[in-house]
Amino acid sequence: MKIIGHHTCSPQGDIAAIEVSGPFRSTHEDDLEKAKFLGTGYYFWDNHINMAHTFGQKNYNRHYFIFEAELNIEQSRFLDLAGDRIAMINFKDMMDSLKRKLGAKVQNWTISQYIEFLKLAGDFPYDAIRAIDTGLKHKPPIQYRFVTNRDNTTSFDPIFIICLLKCDKTTITSFKHKSTFPNGKTGAKQNVTTPRRVF
Repeated sequence: MKIIGHHTCSPQGDIAAIEVSGPFRSTHEDDLEKAKFLGTGYYFWDNHINMAHTFGQKNYNRHYFIFEAELNIEQSRFLDLAGDRIAMINFKDMMDSLKRKLGAKVQNWTISQYIEFLKLAGDFPYDAIRAIDTGLKHKPPIQYRFVTNRDNTTSFDPIFIICLLKCDKTTITSFKHKSTFPNGKTGAKQNVTTPRRVF
């Protein structure tokens, strides 16, 4: 599956060097301030430049870089909790099963805690995860009616989060600087010789 991803990061370092070294890895911890939505990995907004800006303004004090990536995710290694109904059902069944087996200590676990538990148990055969964020405080998407005589609506602007567990040239085929905020601000130059190529 080919996806366009937007990666927001602190405006530290040389843009060209970051384009070579690739996205920054986020490490999950159970601490509330350090927990990551889908566990440890490389995070992208699924083709949503506006959310990349919203995230940067909130988390990087309105100074940030955005990089645009072309992602190529093998379907069999993709846990798609946003667009694959079977994957959603199976993941929910897995959480319910662990609750029955492990009892009270996991009753209030979050999605990220289940994911990290499965990784440690060697029972997580995926290279990427995608989920929809329905609770993010963001400008409400425009709702479109299906028909005029019903209140049922849909949106064409859902917010999808992607977490890559591996970062290589097969999964990330392109990683280019897309935007700097505020406009015109560039990253601080560092003594860069030969950046480590990740992909």
